[in-house]
Amino acid sequence: MTNALERRLHKLEETLLPKPRQAVCILGEPARDATAEKWVEYGQHVDEAAVRGDVVIVVLPMKPADGSRAEKGVTYCRTEFEAQLLKASMLPSERGDKSLLDEVIRGAMGNTIGPVACDRSSVVLHS
Repeated sequence: MTNALERRLHKLEETLLPKPRQAVCILGEPARDATAEKWVEYGQHVDEAAVRGDVVIVVLPMKPADGSRAEKGVTYCRTEFEAQLLKASMLPSERGDKSLLDEVIRGAMGNTIGPVACDRSSVVLHS
């Protein structure tokens, strides 16, 4: 009897308790002609985020044909906007949608209001 209750309780906890979410770290890669100090500092930030277990997103200006790519646990995006979209796609929704990004997109679509018949006698035209 206890085993059945424990299994059911475990299933309920898995379903109802919020899942821990992975932290996301967005960094900007230094310019190619940046000083060695800047590159070392950038490398330290990437390493620290990896040690913490963060998802690392690096903003790196690229050609549009290159698109986003991932290498060695780091995802590269062309713009900060793309990086923020990627981050939002990894965050949980507050309303139960797939992700925060999905929630924002659904909210941005709004409601469509159909045409409504109008009494022409109540319409006032200004000239």
